[in-house]
Amino acid sequence: MLVLATLLLPGSAQLLAGNKTIGRAALRVWGLLLLGVPVWAWWQGRSGLVSLALRPSALATLQVTIVVLGLCWAALLVDAWRLGRPGRLGVGTRALSTGLVLVLLAGVGTPLAYGVTLAGAQRDLVTSIFTSGGVGDLYQGRLNIAILGGEPVRDGSQSPKNSVVSYTDENAVASIDVHTGQTTLISIPRNVQYAQFPPGTPMARQFPNGFPDFFYGIYPYGAQHPQMFPGSANPGATATEQAMAQLLGIPIHYYVILNIQGFESLVDSLGGLTIRVNQRLPIGGGHRAGACDLPGGGCEQLAHNKIYGYIEPGLQHLDGYHALWYARSREGTSDYDRITRERCVLNGILKQMDPLTVLRHFQSLVSSTKNAVKTDLTTGALDAVVKVAGKTKRSEVTSLVLEPPLVAAVAPDITVARSAVQKAIAISAQPTPTATPTPTPAKHGGKGKKAAKPHPTTTPAAPAGSPVGMSKVCQYS
Repeated sequence: MLVLATLLLPGSAQLLAGNKTIGRAALRVWGLLLLGVPVWAWWQGRSGLVSLALRPSALATLQVTIVVLGLCWAALLVDAWRLGRPGRLGVGTRALSTGLVLVLLAGVGTPLAYGVTLAGAQRDLVTSIFTSGGVGDLYQGRLNIAILGGEPVRDGSQSPKNSVVSYTDENAVASIDVHTGQTTLISIPRNVQYAQFPPGTPMARQFPNGFPDFFYGIYPYGAQHPQMFPGSANPGATATEQAMAQLLGIPIHYYVILNIQGFESLVDSLGGLTIRVNQRLPIGGGHRAGACDLPGGGCEQLAHNKIYGYIEPGLQHLDGYHALWYARSREGTSDYDRITRERCVLNGILKQMDPLTVLRHFQSLVSSTKNAVKTDLTTGALDAVVKVAGKTKRSEVTSLVLEPPLVAAVAPDITVARSAVQKAIAISAQPTPTATPTPTPAKHGGKGKKAAKPHPTTTPAAPAGSPVGMSKVCQYS
């Protein structure tokens, strides 16, 4: 009875049959935790708790507090068992009471140890990915974050190892209103050519007529010429941000680089992604260049890559492997189709992650995030984004692709592009109706497996270059 009383009210056994000073102190601490913590959390509010979760010092303090309280609770349980004078019990009863204490110690210690582990994982995530600091000047109350995705740097690549990716297959900007959470996702096609740079910058002087390669080549060029970006920790990202700012007419505050190899485990850590597939997409396929050593300097025909399977049309629940191929499949589709699918995946992750899934897979999520993401986001900027994350999840993300015929792929008209960006931002500020769910999706699990083939569903495409709500394009239900 003393042991069970200590489980519910730590210190009660000592107050009844032991050191009353220790008992009273333990009960006071327990009462403070039961009453004080909820009141303190209410007073802090969601934003205050988020801010604390982004402070390594606060997380370290939490870890130490949990360990100290756990050890004290365990000591009180053992002392309660001692106060019950187990030596006067029979052998069987004594073994039973001892077993009970051990079970209760494990029951108390396991969740507390898990709490310490979660706090440590969060602390490790914050310190390894983000830098300390506040958030700088916003743009009309908005935070503009470049989202760059691409292949990892491989052996033999000309890009430095610290450049994270060899080139940027995905080039987008998320413009987030830090008060309302309204978000505009602006995508720049990888085949944009002769992109301009802000006047007066080294890149503008080097390429007065625009960057002659495709847009995805800006990142590796910057990575290979760090002397053009003095003081930059990631010259490739800086070069890409400059080109984005000049084309879009908005400042780029921070960047996030997604390594596609880590992306697969990131989706798996979140429990997969439910999305409607509008056409049969091959896993593999596409072409690769042949050798250019033929007589006269000619090149072989492009070699066709092997197809390993298909993602079938219809509502599908995709694991990381299939979500990655859904976004990247090239066979039978254009770069613009692929951009749309990439945006659907990014927006789907934002919409479909839930707190219970995140908590259940937190450690694997932290591990995959560290491998998949590099960023110069400060903790202050991250704090501003996380505070409105709930609002962003409930609102419609407005999407804009700067594609022909609105914006030419070669030497795009900056005036037209900037006008389209401002229009998209204005549309995103307007309230939108909430989408309704939802038939049950077919599951796509292991590699190469096929799901049951639902009837394909297509959505009428908006005119090229028109801002459009992501839920209308992607159909997550």
